[in-house]
Amino acid sequence: MKLSRKRGLSGKLWTAYGIFAGILLTVSCAKKAEGPLVNAKDVKWDYEADVVVIGAGGSGLPAGLKAKVDGASVIVVEANYDCGGHAAVSEGQLHAGGATSSQRAAGIEDSADLYYYDHTRSGLDSRFNSPEYVRSVANSMRECYEWILSEGIIVQDIEPMIRGYYRDGGYDADGVARMTYVDATKWVNDITGTKNNGIGVTRPLEESLRKKGGKFLMNYHMDTIFREPKGGKVLGIQASYTPHIMPGQSEPLKSFMSEGNIDCTKKTVNVRAKKGVIVCTGGSIGNLNFRTMFDPRLGPEFDGLAGMPFSDQDASGELAAMKIGAAMGSLAGYMVDMGAAIGPVSRMGCQYGYGNGFNEKSKVWALFRKRGVAPDYTSLVLVNMLGQRCGNEDLCKLRRFPQSYEFLNTYLNSVFIDRDGDGNAESMTGPLWAIFDSEAAVRNDWDMENSVDYENGYAFKADTLEELASKIVNKYYEDVKMDPAILADTIARYNKFVEKGKDEDWGKTSLDYKIEKGPFYALWATPNLHDTLAALRVNKDMQVVDLDGNVIPSLFAAGESSGGMHVHGLGRVITSGFIAGRAAASVDANGMATADTSLKTEFAGDETNYRTKTDKAEYYSQRGGSAGTLTYSEKVEELKRIGNAPKTASGKPVVKAASPSAGNTYIGTSDNGIGGAIQVQITTMTGKMTDIRILKQNETHGIGDVALPKLVADAMKKQSADIDIIAGATITSTAFKEALVKARAKGGLN
Repeated sequence: MKLSRKRGLSGKLWTAYGIFAGILLTVSCAKKAEGPLVNAKDVKWDYEADVVVIGAGGSGLPAGLKAKVDGASVIVVEANYDCGGHAAVSEGQLHAGGATSSQRAAGIEDSADLYYYDHTRSGLDSRFNSPEYVRSVANSMRECYEWILSEGIIVQDIEPMIRGYYRDGGYDADGVARMTYVDATKWVNDITGTKNNGIGVTRPLEESLRKKGGKFLMNYHMDTIFREPKGGKVLGIQASYTPHIMPGQSEPLKSFMSEGNIDCTKKTVNVRAKKGVIVCTGGSIGNLNFRTMFDPRLGPEFDGLAGMPFSDQDASGELAAMKIGAAMGSLAGYMVDMGAAIGPVSRMGCQYGYGNGFNEKSKVWALFRKRGVAPDYTSLVLVNMLGQRCGNEDLCKLRRFPQSYEFLNTYLNSVFIDRDGDGNAESMTGPLWAIFDSEAAVRNDWDMENSVDYENGYAFKADTLEELASKIVNKYYEDVKMDPAILADTIARYNKFVEKGKDEDWGKTSLDYKIEKGPFYALWATPNLHDTLAALRVNKDMQVVDLDGNVIPSLFAAGESSGGMHVHGLGRVITSGFIAGRAAASVDANGMATADTSLKTEFAGDETNYRTKTDKAEYYSQRGGSAGTLTYSEKVEELKRIGNAPKTASGKPVVKAASPSAGNTYIGTSDNGIGGAIQVQITTMTGKMTDIRILKQNETHGIGDVALPKLVADAMKKQSADIDIIAGATITSTAFKEALVKARAKGGLN
């Protein structure tokens, strides 16, 4: 049976170890008689529209909406049961520049020229970008930003933020602040069950497109793009039926909105595009064969990529387009950030350890199964599938920063073994395991009975380290057994380092706790894959280019299906969709886009060429500074004092109350912050809290970390954890309250 994996529920979920045996997933097994190269008269079309958009996510929805606004009829074909893709489960970060209204309100000077300069000049990422692609995005970004606000997206009223930009040694190539966040307060998120803000991007655009008459063919996976022979136009697509039925259920899941849905359950359908097809399938990192063409280390153990189990990236758009002659673009980008933006997990002991995850309110919770627990790297060691430490665990505290890549580089090639006993050694990756003891679980308030996935092999527990090693099954590498003696020796050596206060192997400095009191635990901590950084080659119109450098008539690509620009956040994704929708609606009789991609005068912004100098070494120098996110005003102040700026490991301020009064202290931890664990310490005296401190947090800068002092003040005033949620920081507020409840319970105050 062929299994659908495009932007929907991953095919791996249905097959791995028979976990979901018996799930009804009806898909087409019919032979595609025509093949991708056909004459229009030889295809029987079931549906037709001017523009056919493949994928209803962060680029597909704006592409369809813009095409509709520009007068085209639109059908969106989506393999999943609901719209949204990766964008719907994201934190809703709009990385947008060019003098947007949010920037101008904060007094930030930006322009299309400065945005273009920042994303084409020397840097970790930008040097691989396509100048043509970036110029097109720069020209349309401010226009697109104001347009999506007019279509219902609401942004939070906070100062735009900036990470360490490339002249300061970071990976986001920004000279000014461009990060804003969506406000999703009005939307119920039944996809994740949590309050993540990405739904505030996708739902308004979906709602607007539906109200304007856009049609949606849900539960259909695009398998084939039809093109006329001899370099002719793209004609349309063929798609197969992919209903999504949860374990124990008999009816397929239904989309949150239904207006405009096409009622169809036919095994395969052919959809004609009279003007153009736009590929918005979301990338390729979920396709094992595809991603290992670029990085052979990224094997089957990377089974929990960002967005899953709701949204996969199965390379279906790339593969279908390549079969009709399309070229790939920005291939070097696949290796930036070590292959598709790999990062340490936010939660361990579960399959899907990326970000804030899902909860029991999610429609796909039966597939997500367990939330896992947030790592505390001072309390654990990370070992490869042989039981050996393979790097400095401290480096994993910063996800998706150069420090974490240093750890990942050592991990990815740490297993060197004669696997078959034939005298030929192999280098491989394999699972990564977090090893810790019962005291670590208590110290961090980890719920080791209900939060981790023992049943499916993502967590193991034993009374001794030797027994633990014998129980561990290296998923996808079951023939490689962990040697009990090696694991025991690894932990014994680590404990000696704790005694000495010096890690002689890897240089870890947070040697706070030994691992010595059973029961002992091994939790799945295999890193996550996130962005796709290479995809179909496109021109300024997002029109796909073939292997000879010629434009393919009537074929477009956007978002992570379009190669040419590496930058994190939804700004580029949405803007490329906007450009593709505008272009597809404008095609002439030959399938060529005619829309104007030049910068419109009203969106030009202030002149900033004085910022785009390239004639002095100082414009390429790395000036240091924090790697973490800062508001623009904070960044400016840091640069003023760059030689003496206090720095923290995360680049984020630590929230502290006044020094604690004498009394008893109690600690409570919640794993449910948007950035991982929030740890609270209270001091009590005569039955009251005299102090509250935030010991650990990694919340969104400018939102969550701003909310925490207010939550602390409210809790102190009310002497209770029964405090109000702060608007725009719901996840942070809820996690703080949970941690405070635990701390108060330990102090006998609840």
